[in-house]
Amino acid sequence: MENNQQTTNSQQQTEQNPTTRNGQQPTDYYNPKTNTLDIRSNGMYPSGVLSNLCSNGFRLDGMVCGSMEGFLQSLKQQNRDKQRQICSMKGGNARKHSVTSWQTDQVVWWRGQAIDRQSEEYQLLLRRAYKAMFEQSERFRTALMSTRGITLTHTIGEHNPYKTIITDEELCGILTKLREDYDKQPKVPPRKKRVFVDMDNVLVDFQSGLDQQSEETLKEFDGHPDDIPGIFSLMKPMKDAIEAMHSLQQHYELFILSTAPWGNPSAWADKVKWVTKHLDDVFHKRMVITHRKDLCQGDYLIDDRGKHGTSEFAGEWIQFGSEQFPDWQSVLDYLLPKQEA
Repeated sequence: MENNQQTTNSQQQTEQNPTTRNGQQPTDYYNPKTNTLDIRSNGMYPSGVLSNLCSNGFRLDGMVCGSMEGFLQSLKQQNRDKQRQICSMKGGNARKHSVTSWQTDQVVWWRGQAIDRQSEEYQLLLRRAYKAMFEQSERFRTALMSTRGITLTHTIGEHNPYKTIITDEELCGILTKLREDYDKQPKVPPRKKRVFVDMDNVLVDFQSGLDQQSEETLKEFDGHPDDIPGIFSLMKPMKDAIEAMHSLQQHYELFILSTAPWGNPSAWADKVKWVTKHLDDVFHKRMVITHRKDLCQGDYLIDDRGKHGTSEFAGEWIQFGSEQFPDWQSVLDYLLPKQEA
């Protein structure tokens, strides 16, 4: 039995972390005397997988994070394009872009917002990032949960929070809390609440499609512009709509719920093309087109008008473009805290 267990562990080690950089064999950083595991990028499984340098990809607030190292190094960049670029990198590449200029004022940046490195706001951002990686990366989650009962350490980490973007104490504390919270969850996870999202003037900017039409076409379809062939495939996304869908996807079950004009058959296909182009990672085969939205069962419907059964929807109607919900940021402010409460 012991030989079989050793074989299984060996196979798991080979699959999870066969070699480290430069072709070197991974090192066993588990200390059985102290029952501690040192998190190191060149460590044997699960140590190496728990390292920030490991390529455990995830999304946070609509941003693609190629690794936790990519996310952490990106926080040092005020320029949003530069931040997005570094954030998407794998650990080794991201580490090459490390800078120390942020240390002077102790200010870091996330999506255009300045954050005090020593604030609770920053600690919350760190916890959200690691939680997102834990939930979205099965490899990371499995590795962390395999360390139950073991004390996590990071001996090569910096202790001074004024000199590093994350200290060894912060890292191990966050990972230990994630591990503990996971074991406290019910064995059968609760159903995510369901959100339906309309398209016209909610996800897509209808006017942007009209702006691309000729005067002759606009005159021909005056009074019923949604019958213009191909118009729906030309529309641009509403401001912040794409990012909002990625944020909501982390907490809710999302579906498109839209209506297509009966007299414009191409509109049905054009809407599918639009979703495939802009949000296929969120709404792939999760699209309902109907003239009776009240027949669909869900918790929320985000729609700009009360037509086609929207006002009779059994769940909560979030009227996009209204005084209460004028834009996507206001919708996120309403839904995300509600989900996390």
